[in-house]
Amino acid sequence: MSADPGIVIIGASLTGAKAAQALRLDHGYDGPITLVGDEPHLPYQRPALSKGYLLGTTAPGDLDVLEPQFYADQDITLALGAPATALDLDARRVRLAGGTEFAFTQVLIATGSRPRRLQLPGADLDGVCYLRNRDDSEHLATALRAATDVVIIGAGWLGSELAAASRTLGNHTTVIDPLPTPLYHVLGDQIGGLFAGRHRDHGVNLLLGDGVEAILGTHSVDAVQTITGQTIPADLVIVGVGAVPNTELAQAAGLRVDGGIRTDEHLRTSHAAALAAGDVARHQHPGYLNPVRIEHWDNAVIHGTAAAATLVGKPTTIDHVPYFFSTQHGSTLEYVGLPTTWDRIITRGEHGTPGFTAFWLDRGIPVAALTIDNWGAADHLRTLITAAHPADPRQLADPDIPLPDLLPNARSRTS
Repeated sequence: MSADPGIVIIGASLTGAKAAQALRLDHGYDGPITLVGDEPHLPYQRPALSKGYLLGTTAPGDLDVLEPQFYADQDITLALGAPATALDLDARRVRLAGGTEFAFTQVLIATGSRPRRLQLPGADLDGVCYLRNRDDSEHLATALRAATDVVIIGAGWLGSELAAASRTLGNHTTVIDPLPTPLYHVLGDQIGGLFAGRHRDHGVNLLLGDGVEAILGTHSVDAVQTITGQTIPADLVIVGVGAVPNTELAQAAGLRVDGGIRTDEHLRTSHAAALAAGDVARHQHPGYLNPVRIEHWDNAVIHGTAAAATLVGKPTTIDHVPYFFSTQHGSTLEYVGLPTTWDRIITRGEHGTPGFTAFWLDRGIPVAALTIDNWGAADHLRTLITAAHPADPRQLADPDIPLPDLLPNARSRTS
């Protein structure tokens, strides 16, 4: 091992674990690596927290990013259960709660995000829950099984998944959102409307175009009052109204923060000793006019491996097309892209049947795509979106044309 202080990774998360793994296995880095985490758990994956882990079909060990023995085998120091409280970038030192300090040559900040909290009457009543970490999921799993009337505030990815889980457990389930459809910001009216229908077909009561005025109860939740005056019975309220990046440590250390820790396309921050990655990073992307901050599994993995490359002096540009997946009512949704505008939507197949796909086009160029129960298709869709070439709407709509044949290189071979 070298004599330098090494690399400290603040955030024992999917991003942090993937960075540590890549440093050792991909790049042969032999300096000290310290992985700091505010939770007592080994790094784990979060997608199942609102799906299989919540429903009891995913075992605790299946959440692990890496085999537990990996950290000892690769001489990675784990400092878990103690959040970083101070970061001195010029002195190259980080201090944890309890007073432990670590020196470093470089630091990777992967502090993630936290749920956005409700600010309205009754938000502090017993029975109001949020979901972010493993402990939240375990608490919510117990609460859902004891509940009868569940109200979910927010119809985004998380709220939609929680609605599906709640219905799987047989609860009366209501989702409240001020927008006109579930996932409206992502899918728009047309496709969002299809998902609204799917939720209703599975017994979810959707109150769209409405908001929450107050949560009612004395000590625990009894009901939710909406802005339009409806009173919805509830013994459990789950809030899914977005996330806030955990930038406080970085901001106190003097790093540039603007809707996330600002980085370049290699995840380098405004200080030479620091990188940022994962949910907390708002990075420059060559495919988009404005920097992007993405909260999903795929981005966490890509950022972790990319950060490791930058840390060892082999930076690669992060230019991947974003990818999201979700499981709702027994179906798997995969979505690629991050469009800011579109002017046309093309669909192939029937909604509700495996293989249904929608394409969002901007001036004839596919900028995003969604497919359902169509494993293996996402890679082709990602290639199509990355190419940024005009596509023939008739071919996009034709389910008899395989997705690989839509790619630009395929079209040039057959033209």
